[in-house]
Amino acid sequence: AREKYPPLEIINTFLLDGMKVVGELFGSGQMQLPFVLQSAQTMKAAVAYLEPYMEKSEAGKNAKGTFVIATVKGDVHDIGKNLVDIILSNNGYEVINLGIKQPVDNIIDAYEKHNADCIAMSGLLVKSTAFMKDNLATFNERGITVPVILGGAALTPKFVHKDCQNTYNGQVVYGKDAFSDLHFMDKLMPAKAAGNWDDSKGFIDEVENGLAVEASSELKVDKLQQNGSQDNSQPATPLSTPVDTNRSEAVTLDIERPTPPFWGTKILQPEDISFEEVLWYLDLQALIAGQWQFRKPKDQSREEYNQFLKEKVDPILAKWKEKTLAENLLHPQVVYGYFPCLADGNSLIIYDAKGMNPEGAKDPKELQEVARFEFPRQRSGKRLCIADFFLPKELAEPGQFDVFPMQAVTVGDIATEYAKELFDGDQYTDYLYYHGLAVQMAEALAEWSHARIRRELGFADQEPDSIRDVLAQRYQGSRYSFGYPACPNLQDQYKQLDLLECDRIKLYMDESEQLYPEQSTTAIVAYHPIARYFTA
Repeated sequence: AREKYPPLEIINTFLLDGMKVVGELFGSGQMQLPFVLQSAQTMKAAVAYLEPYMEKSEAGKNAKGTFVIATVKGDVHDIGKNLVDIILSNNGYEVINLGIKQPVDNIIDAYEKHNADCIAMSGLLVKSTAFMKDNLATFNERGITVPVILGGAALTPKFVHKDCQNTYNGQVVYGKDAFSDLHFMDKLMPAKAAGNWDDSKGFIDEVENGLAVEASSELKVDKLQQNGSQDNSQPATPLSTPVDTNRSEAVTLDIERPTPPFWGTKILQPEDISFEEVLWYLDLQALIAGQWQFRKPKDQSREEYNQFLKEKVDPILAKWKEKTLAENLLHPQVVYGYFPCLADGNSLIIYDAKGMNPEGAKDPKELQEVARFEFPRQRSGKRLCIADFFLPKELAEPGQFDVFPMQAVTVGDIATEYAKELFDGDQYTDYLYYHGLAVQMAEALAEWSHARIRRELGFADQEPDSIRDVLAQRYQGSRYSFGYPACPNLQDQYKQLDLLECDRIKLYMDESEQLYPEQSTTAIVAYHPIARYFTA
């Protein structure tokens, strides 16, 4: 092609047309994400090959538009943001990827330095959505009105189109995925060139045709209704409802309370953890369809899809299992342990585990309280509360305690470091495969650790013999992570990490309540046979 056409024409005509077809195939469900990334990888390599043959004025100065993207303050999740970077940069846009945990001033500085046509903010955590809204208010203060795309698992279209749009003087766009960002940019840039874009109104032809007016009117009415309700009515005085601390009758007290094999904590290093055993707990559906996005196309039969998985996906999984083990690309570590506890209403009192050990100086009757966790109770139905699964303080005999297991697992900083190395090296498909495997291996390690706790407490005879039964919780008890409905107070995770002394494996939570290393999880465990996931 280089013998027939100038390098820039090859890129702008043939290569970008190819990426356009790739996008259309992905949008119609005919191409899966890993193959999209293979195409982007090929595009990147082709452009790199052509760059030496281009004039200096042509190289890097021919972008269709400039796009600043960042993961917001306090959030380390970057897979979604990086996929946006890959898709846009390989479709002719200049992408300024600021990275993770970006304060608003960094985003504004990049916007001003590069005269960006659009700003995109990403985040996975619920707290990140609040930071996005705060950032929009700051943009207003600084006179920024360019369109802003918001993306991330915790966002909803309603939150973006109503709450965030009401906050920002410019236009706010919901970034469902990388291709929705691309479609918006492909629509925005020609509109700007043709004078068909207004930062405050959006696409002018849509405004004139009543499409945007209808949406904006809806927002204005919504604002007026909110303002009217605030101006014309007295604020309601909240009724103080007494907290219900009565135990659920659905949770029996008549169970045998196990004795753990030790009190306190234990650290498991990679040499103590069987890679093959952890692999057994790998959720293949979450990995293949969720992380890797090898989803069954609508027009494909289940038999054809299964054959595709066998021929194409199974070898990829086998390769990455072998590579990860051979090159030590994950560093699995576990801290887990058992603490004496007693329930007190909706609270669980945790006592000093040292006094329970033979070498402990304290009498078990005089154990010191070291932490207390408060849990919400369901207002209806079975009225469950996690505290109900443990022995109540008022029924405990002198010196008697229940057992409270906890765990924290990580696959190490290497998961973040190696994923970044792959992304920076334009190895996009490998980046997707490795990142997804690291995330799901952390989950598998959590399942493996929980199973170890169940066995040590004497419930080995009830262990499932298939991963499907494990994922369906067909075993005794349950594990819960702080931040979820049954134990929503994420601040309690600080106490948990202190009790487990997780600093010994360099696992910690920062001031933004973000766990490090990124591929890590923590859990509390209830062994009671009634314990299951529930919404408080």
